[in-house]
Parts: sequence; structure tokens; C-alpha cells
Amino acid sequence: MYRIVQPKILYMGRGALQGLEEILRLMEPRRILIVTGPTITKLGIVDRALEAMGSYKHRVETFINPKPEGDVAIVEECAQRVRERGYDLIVGIGGGSPLDVAKGAAVVAVHEEGMRPLLGRDRLMRKGIPAVLVPTTAGGGTEVTQAAVVHVPEEECRKSIWDPRTMAEAAIVDPELTLHMPPRLTAETGLDALVHAVEGYTARDGNPVSKMYTSEAMRLIGRYLGRAYRDGSDMEAREAMARAATLAAIGVTNSGLGAIHALALGLDSREGFNHCRTLAVLAPWVMRFNRVGNEVFYADIAKDLGERVEGLSVEEASLKASEAVLRILHEVGMSSCLKDYGISEDELRPLALRAHMVGQRLLPMNIREVSEENAIAIFQEAFGT
Repeated sequence: MYRIVQPKILYMGRGALQGLEEILRLMEPRRILIVTGPTITKLGIVDRALEAMGSYKHRVETFINPKPEGDVAIVEECAQRVRERGYDLIVGIGGGSPLDVAKGAAVVAVHEEGMRPLLGRDRLMRKGIPAVLVPTTAGGGTEVTQAAVVHVPEEECRKSIWDPRTMAEAAIVDPELTLHMPPRLTAETGLDALVHAVEGYTARDGNPVSKMYTSEAMRLIGRYLGRAYRDGSDMEAREAMARAATLAAIGVTNSGLGAIHALALGLDSREGFNHCRTLAVLAPWVMRFNRVGNEVFYADIAKDLGERVEGLSVEEASLKASEAVLRILHEVGMSSCLKDYGISEDELRPLALRAHMVGQRLLPMNIREVSEENAIAIFQEAFGT
């Protein structure tokens, strides 16, 4: 038996933002809070969303998250505002950070003990304020996951509320809202989606439906990420990447993560890294480790990512999965070596041990058991020559 969770309503494709008023009409909110970031406001995307709300735009107020990455304090501040002013719908607009703040505030608002006691798996006591999420990047797919992820400053890592009750009521995935992304952001968010797809496909709790979603996501990313990176106005590539990010996220939220995400927790907060970059750098090396004993899965991944595997044995084909990720990294101008991000060789062991420690809540989902020595070996291979 397996369970599939996703938003009740999902609008996708060019011009999907225009479906916002119809969604609001189904919910009939009295007071709406838009949660977004300063860049999205400056780009005029919030104004476009207000216009798409039609008559409901007069019921709206705005909360702007001033930080590139949401943290516990921002979520609790937003939740307090929701309680005080009685909003009955939250509309999150932006990249992963504003959407996670929106999701977090929606559930923290109905749990007066604050956010920290809710961090972890299945700790919510009740469903939060309904949320509609509108992504403006093609990466983490937060709009369709059952997690609200934030930075926890005192622990120097990211943690999440993982519970089906964080799931948005509706999501709008409009690739036209991603046209503003510069090449570097296009690459990093696209690689985030790629790691979701790979880990969702191979996670211990994967199922036929999650594999269907993640396989299609890998096929799209392998074909279109390079195009979107080279030409941000390529609407076919933008639409494919927006779809891929959403499919990958639906897959991974219904299967689980793995050692790429787990070990990345040890580097996310380090200067020179962000979440997307850390995942991308570690991905090929964790995949090489995970491939052993799981060659069939990685042969599938290689094929989905566009590698030629006809006539090869399963063993030979599986080796091409990590090669495909290295190729994609090269296509988007990103290094796969930790040394190129300011990591010194004598830091590898302590970084790997810390990553193994903070990643314990995710490592059980990985397809292969990862010991401390395994983690050290992965970091050493990722260092580069």
C-alpha cells in the first residue's frame, strides 16, 4: 500500500495565473494575505497576481519576507500577523523561500506554541489556514510538497515541518512567471529539481506513481535545462522545466529523499553555498555510491537523462547516470568539485562527519545505508583532483 498526496487543485501551463480568481471563487476568502519577497514585488509579479484575483484583490494585504531564505523567526512573525488580523487564506508568491514561509505560517498560525515544536515528521495537531501557492522559479517544487522548510539559525541547518497538513489547497504553475530568472538561478533551481527527481526515483519508499512522476521529470530536465540556461526566453524550455520541477516534487514528497539531501545539510549554511548548489555538487558522487547494488534503478536514470544505453549491460548503463549529471553540470557552467567552492582538503573529514550527523533524519530514506566512513569517502571523491 502507498499514499499519494498533492494539492486539490493544480493549474499548469502558460497563462495559468489567470486561473487565480476562479480558485478564490471556490474558497470565498474574506481576508487574504499575500506572502512574497521584495524581488518578486519589484518585478511586478505581485501586481499581476492582484489583477488575476479580479474582485478579490480588494481583500488583500501583503507580507514581504526580507530574507533570501526564510527562518523560524520570519515564519512566526508572519503567523502572528495571520492570527492578529484574521486572514482566512494565504497566497504565497515567489521562489522556495516565500512559499515555505507561507506554508509554515499557515500551520504555525493555528499552533500557538510556535514553530520549533512542530519541526519534524507528523507533529501537527490540526490543518492550517488554506494556502494557494504560485512559484516563480522552476526548482524545489514547494508548491506541491508536504514540507515547510526553514533555516534554524542556532543549529546552522535547514529543518522542516513534514506533514500532509502542510499541503497547499491549490497551486498555480505558470512558466511565464519564470522568465525573469537569470542563467545562474535557472541552473541552480533546475539542478534542485533534478536531485528531487533522482532521489524520489530511488528512495526506499518509492512507489509506481512516484516513479512515474520522477522519471518524466528527469526526461524533461535532461532535455531542457541546458536550453533554459542558454536562452531564458525559450518558452518551450521554460514550460518544460516548470512542469519538471512540479512533477519531481510530487514524486519526492510521496517517496522520500536520500543521502544527497542528507549530506547537503552539513554544507547548506557554509559561505559560498546555498541549498541548490550543495545538492548539485554532491549529487554525482552520492549517485556513484548508491549505484552499487541498485544498478537497475541507475540504468533507468541514465536513460531518462538522455544517455545512450542501448546495447550496454545494466552495470555499464548504471555508470552513465552520474556521468549524465556531470554532463548537465558542465552544460550550465557549474563545478562538481568541493575544492572550487573554497573547501580545503583538511576540512573534508570534519565536514563529512557533521553532515552524517545532521543528516540522520533523512539517511534512513536512502536506497543504501551510509556509514560515517562512507560519508567521508563521498566527500573525498567530491573534493576533486
